[in-house]
Amino acid sequence: MIIKRIYNNSVAVVLGRNEQELIVIGKGIAYQKKIGDKIDDLLIDKVFMLQDKHEMSKLEEIIAGVPTVYLRIADEIIEMIKANSNLILSDKIYITLIDHISISLEREQKGIIFENPLLMEIKQFYKQEYKLAKEAAQIIESYLNIVISDDETGFITLHIVNASMNQNIEDTMKTTHIIQDILDIVQNYYQMEPDRESLSYNRFVRHLQFFAKRIMDKAEDEAEDDFMYRMGRLEFPEVYQCVNEIFALMNERYKVTISNAEFGYLIYHIKNVTLGMKNRMNRSDKSE
Repeated sequence: MIIKRIYNNSVAVVLGRNEQELIVIGKGIAYQKKIGDKIDDLLIDKVFMLQDKHEMSKLEEIIAGVPTVYLRIADEIIEMIKANSNLILSDKIYITLIDHISISLEREQKGIIFENPLLMEIKQFYKQEYKLAKEAAQIIESYLNIVISDDETGFITLHIVNASMNQNIEDTMKTTHIIQDILDIVQNYYQMEPDRESLSYNRFVRHLQFFAKRIMDKAEDEAEDDFMYRMGRLEFPEVYQCVNEIFALMNERYKVTISNAEFGYLIYHIKNVTLGMKNRMNRSDKSE
């Protein structure tokens, strides 16, 4: 590998096969080296290679201004996520996570805690991602002996969600608000608390995550399939009215119209969730 740019003794940009630019890190890999020199492959700990040249350029810009240890932390966190989940992560997570770590850890070291206004919802809606963020916090502590706040763990959770759904943090926060709006309507309509540990509830929340993403993406509608809509309107008129309230709110607050297919899927999920809520209430009544 031939050196193209040097950032410090441990970070350099090199030319790999087919003249592709790679960012490499390793202790002392660029010590007393200059542009055009070869790097010993045995000294390389990690190679960063993003397919998108624009993203690669942004990553290089960030790496140029942060301590090397932050790169190692971010890389270990990403590898941990891949090893402990089936999430498919966008390459953007290298950029967003390294950038976030470099800023947030400086705050945390100074005792400046940013309150996370969505922490409760994050814990509720993104349980898997929050668990991974807790493990990420342990990785950070092992490197820097810094115990990060729960609020900060919530922000790391959002970055994991962003990367797995290929969206930005503003959209993820908006998604969280949409999910909460819909759950509030369902809860108020039926005057019952959902069982947040039930399979039907977690399936519903997962559906809402993608439902909200489709709303924000404003992607072209797929072929219209209104079978579930027609069936739900006839068989579950009570649920149909609840979904009508949801769609009225979506139109008023987010200026979107929803297809009959989306309407039908929501009827199906809400029917399952409310059935579980009613069964739980019946069991509670019998035990009293």
